[in-house]
Formats: sequence, C-alpha cells, structure tokens
Amino acid sequence: MAKLLKLIQNEWMKLWAKKASWVMLALLIVIIILPTAITKYYELKNPEERTWQEIEEQNITANEELLASGDLPLENTGIIDEQIAISKYRLANDIPNDSSKSVEGTVSYGIDLIMLITLFTVIVAATIVSSEFSTGTIKMLLTRPVSRAKILTSKLLTVFLYGILLIVVNLIVSYLVGLVVYGAGSGIALSFVDGVVVEESVWGNLSYILLLSFGDFIMSTLFAFLIGSVFRSSSLAIGLTMFISFMGSMIVAFLSQYAFVKYIWLTHSNLTQYAYDNVMVEGITMPMSLTVLAIYAVIFLVISYGSFMKRDVTA
Repeated sequence: MAKLLKLIQNEWMKLWAKKASWVMLALLIVIIILPTAITKYYELKNPEERTWQEIEEQNITANEELLASGDLPLENTGIIDEQIAISKYRLANDIPNDSSKSVEGTVSYGIDLIMLITLFTVIVAATIVSSEFSTGTIKMLLTRPVSRAKILTSKLLTVFLYGILLIVVNLIVSYLVGLVVYGAGSGIALSFVDGVVVEESVWGNLSYILLLSFGDFIMSTLFAFLIGSVFRSSSLAIGLTMFISFMGSMIVAFLSQYAFVKYIWLTHSNLTQYAYDNVMVEGITMPMSLTVLAIYAVIFLVISYGSFMKRDVTA
C-alpha cells in the first residue's frame, strides 16, 4: 500500500508539472465565472422593471388567452395548464421563480460543465500511459521494484483524482460565484404531479443529477485509459474517445432499430436520461444500465491491464 501511495504521489507531481493540467483548471474557472459576469453586467445595464410577481401574473394571463384561443394542439393544452397552476402556486405561496438567477442556478450550470470536465479528464487518461511509451520514460519507471499492475493502478487513480478535483473546484467556484452575484435562492423547485403542484428540494434534485453525471464521466475516462494503454498514440486515444463520447447519442439513434443496441455501453453511459425521463432506447432501465456499465468497466480494465502487463518496453 505504501508503495502504491508513493507511486500515486509521483504521478500526481508529474501531472502538475505539465502546463496543460494548469491550463485546463484555469479554463474551467474562467468558463464558470465569465458567462455569469456577462449576464449580470447586462442585467445591471438593462434592469428588469417588473417584479417577479408581475411577471408571473402576465404569464398566467398570456397562457389563459392562449388556451382560450383554441389554437393549441390538444396534447399541448395540458402543458399550459401545468404552467398556469405552477405560476398561481408561486404567487399564493410567495415562491419566486429564481431557477437561473440564483446560487442554485449557477451550481446547475456548473453541473452541466461536467461534460467539459470529462473531456479534460479524457485527455489526461489518454496520455498518461501512452506518453510514457512515446517518450521512452516508461523504461525508467519500470526499473522500480514494483509490479506493473501497481504502476498502472497508480496512473488510473491519478487520472480519477484529477477529474474529481476539477469537479470539486467546479462546484465550489459555481456556488461562490452564484452566491456573490445572485445570492441564495428559495431552494424550492415546483413540479406538477398527478394534478397537484408539488414542492421539491432544488439541492436534492441537483445532487441527484450530479450523481448520475458520474456515469459518463467514469466510462469515458476508462475507455480513454484503455485506448491509451493499448495504443502508443495519445492523439488517437483522445480523438477516438472524444468522437465516441460526443457522437454517442447519434450512434445509438442510428442503431436503435437493432436489438443489440441495448447492450452497448454508449446507450447507458448517460444516466441523466432517467432523471429527465427521456431514455435513449425504449425498454432500458436504471438497474439494466448500471449492470451493463459495470460489465463494460470490468472489460475495459481487463484489456488495459492485460495490454500493459504484456507490452514490450523495448519497442
């Protein structure tokens, strides 16, 4: 265990010795702060003269006129009815609609940025092994009295530590920026369930989305680590992983007519599809997705370790 921790420490120092690691961290912070600052600037420059109560009342009036016009398709009238009910509930219970202009809204934006963090982590995962072989430094690393399995494990854990650090920084900065710029929101989200307006915890919903976001984060990282371990080209590992990750939904949609699509990891990696009730393929469930992802995770790790253990370091 002590040797593994020492290896992780060594990999961690090597990672932060690279300018790219700092650039990705700095870029993430800028992407969090800049849009919020720009939005606040334009709000101050063009302040909203109406109160949130006046906005909700105008929304109710506009939606009721829309219903009365009879121009709406039948399937859309239910949505308008829900919006009217929620607006009336806000007014009756003094719950402002601050879903975006609040600390909660900023944190929600931060959670959306996990896709970007996944990209940064993929870059590290794809290069942390392949770069050692391309530069020849792997020979010095393997002269240490430790097994290849421990060396590869230290690299994999370092990759995940870097990704988790970015996520933590992302959440902390998002929260602080939102708190400074907008202040705390109501912490209450409203939804329409079985004909009744229901109050839900915004933080509970955000925590659930955050948890589900780890599905794609973990699988994309493991796949990039696999490609980087098997092939010597860092660019191939990064490019292939990015292509599959960002084109995954299109690939699944193209293959949706075939039954085997239910057993492809791309179909299941985006677990947030269950939070938004928008599954990619009919018939899949959360337990099924977790099972498929676990199987593929094991397969990715077996191939990664198998390739690394057998690779000729003199090549």
